[in-house]
Amino acid sequence: MQQAANDERLSLDSVSVEDLNAALRVVCRLPLELLGFLILLPIVCIGFSWLSTAIAPPYGVYIFGEGLVTWGLILMLALLFGLFWWRGRQIGLHLHDPDIVASPVMSLLSVPGILAERAQAVGMEWSGFYGPLRPRRK
Repeated sequence: MQQAANDERLSLDSVSVEDLNAALRVVCRLPLELLGFLILLPIVCIGFSWLSTAIAPPYGVYIFGEGLVTWGLILMLALLFGLFWWRGRQIGLHLHDPDIVASPVMSLLSVPGILAERAQAVGMEWSGFYGPLRPRRK
């Protein structure tokens, strides 16, 4: 009975093409979101630096011995980790993979291989850069 449950959990055919396409969209959206964080990071640093010196010139505001810029960077790092966690969890739920759901951040590196494996199992292939899955050519 235990072996049958494990075989069912490891079955590659249990994922629909729609779920694979949804997971692929999340994976393809992730670099654009990272680019947004890269653009937003200097804006947050400059904004907190200006706000800190505007509130208490000339040295700025310090909370627990750290300036507002440091707290802004810690906040951005926490938001970045949250983004990785949330997107990894979404991909794990789309792929019905409990291992990805259990550790979404660490599993993000293995997602492209899992996606390719599951797409091949249902007879699909990736159509190219930011494209959906299509039937595999013979």
